[in-house]
Amino acid sequence: MGLFFFRIWKYARYKIRSVGAHGLHSPFLFDLYNEAFKPSANFRLPQIESIRKKLLQDTTLVDLYDLKSQRNYTRTIRSIAQTSVSKPKFSAFLNLLINYLKVDSAVETGTSLGINAMYMAGSDQLKTLTTVEASPVIAAIAKQQFSKLFQQKIQLKNGTIQEVFEGVIIREKPELCFIDADHRSQAVEYCIDIIVRHNPGIKCIVIHDIYWSEDMYESWNKIVSNDSFNLTIDIFQAGLIFPNIEMPKQHFTIRF
Repeated sequence: MGLFFFRIWKYARYKIRSVGAHGLHSPFLFDLYNEAFKPSANFRLPQIESIRKKLLQDTTLVDLYDLKSQRNYTRTIRSIAQTSVSKPKFSAFLNLLINYLKVDSAVETGTSLGINAMYMAGSDQLKTLTTVEASPVIAAIAKQQFSKLFQQKIQLKNGTIQEVFEGVIIREKPELCFIDADHRSQAVEYCIDIIVRHNPGIKCIVIHDIYWSEDMYESWNKIVSNDSFNLTIDIFQAGLIFPNIEMPKQHFTIRF
């Protein structure tokens, strides 16, 4: 199956299976839906949206290096913003999720231009955020954005997840991890293993783009089937893992 048709088929199935608040009988899930999922459609942080708008208009060319293909290439900041930055609704969801779970510290892999990091740091609840970005060029652009907002909360680590992620998890002991760096199953599974081994008390792990490829989808299915994770949630754009919630093992597909 081609990638385009794979995503279309999986999205159609997701729409059929997904439920809203009335399909959630757990008080935790019902409140999560009403406090984080539902309001994300309208919640925005205007200062960050102003930065997003400028990035989407920035035609500056930057020289980049792809670690996977080991080749150099050139892109505009605008094209990076168009393809690599989350939509406002998802950025808002991360902020609201942090508030609902009362998360004090978070780690992100895959900083990109820094929009999601700023939305997470924009939570009054969050005290510290460490974000990891492999590209030094992209990291420098993100740092420019952080200098405008929430610089005191955000620490950016430049390096691949294989180089820096384990050290970050051991040092920071985050309550929430947002995994969005390398969209390959081995990278996701590496991150999950590091988190579980070094930070067993984590509240939530968010894996972005679980339908990015058949490889990512198969990795997500392994996580859903893992008896160590009592609660998993599919919102199509991401998968959520709650390793320590006290309830019988359950999986939900929730409308987002």
